[in-house]
Amino acid sequence: MPPRKNPTIRQKRLGGELRKLRESAGLSIDAAAQVLECGKAKISRIETGLNGIRAAELKALLQAYDVKDDTLAQALADMAREGRRRNWWNRYGDVLSGGFADLIELESKADSLHSWETILVPGLLQTPDYMRVLFRRGRLDMPEGELEEHVRGRTLRQGILDDPDRAPELRVVLYEAVLHAKFGGPEVMRGQLSHLADMAQRERVTVQVLPYTTDSHRGVNGPFGIVVLPEPETDVVRTETAVSTLYVEDDAQVAAYKLVFDQLGATALSPGASLNLVRSLARRL
Repeated sequence: MPPRKNPTIRQKRLGGELRKLRESAGLSIDAAAQVLECGKAKISRIETGLNGIRAAELKALLQAYDVKDDTLAQALADMAREGRRRNWWNRYGDVLSGGFADLIELESKADSLHSWETILVPGLLQTPDYMRVLFRRGRLDMPEGELEEHVRGRTLRQGILDDPDRAPELRVVLYEAVLHAKFGGPEVMRGQLSHLADMAQRERVTVQVLPYTTDSHRGVNGPFGIVVLPEPETDVVRTETAVSTLYVEDDAQVAAYKLVFDQLGATALSPGASLNLVRSLARRL
């Protein structure tokens, strides 16, 4: 299987698990290479996510590593299979960064998504007009055709909320400043707030607003998102810098972020009061 130029987070996690299993079994890369009758470089590429792995190869390695946990073996097989499957976002490889493609892949498998936002409406709840303003502000030299590709990609990403069988639960806490921003002017913001209010009424969507009047809160270090995945996979936290998307998978750190999010939700307005505030601000525009 050819090496992946930009390994996804799923491939990195699969490779990391295989490395840990090999080390726990006390085997060297040389020994693993002998199992697959391949060079050491291939094992290294598998363990760093640069190479995928075939089902027969994975089975051989798990036997060599004396893995008897059927649930773990099935989870790793699922990861390997997903790494080979072509998903809709592959069509947008020229305009989607590796980090963004990783996020879409994670969201497609999530049981629930939690988002704390201080400046922007989260991507899953944005209108196309709002998206266009953000993409133009982010890259002033973006060609119009590329901009529309970004909009189509994000709109397709939002489709997970419409899937009656797999729609994840979405919990959002917004700092009130998000609602008062003037991205694109009154018309764009009125449409965005109206859409936000409509989405907030969905059964599996919860939107809360943390008001200006809150004198202190736990979200001062900036926005973040939490992807809660089905067992036995590990939940993931997403944070962003000016130039990249970062993912946190350490259990203790993820637990800390979950605690912060729960505290933000406890401090914020109730979903009903938040909906009334969003509607009121939309009417004023």
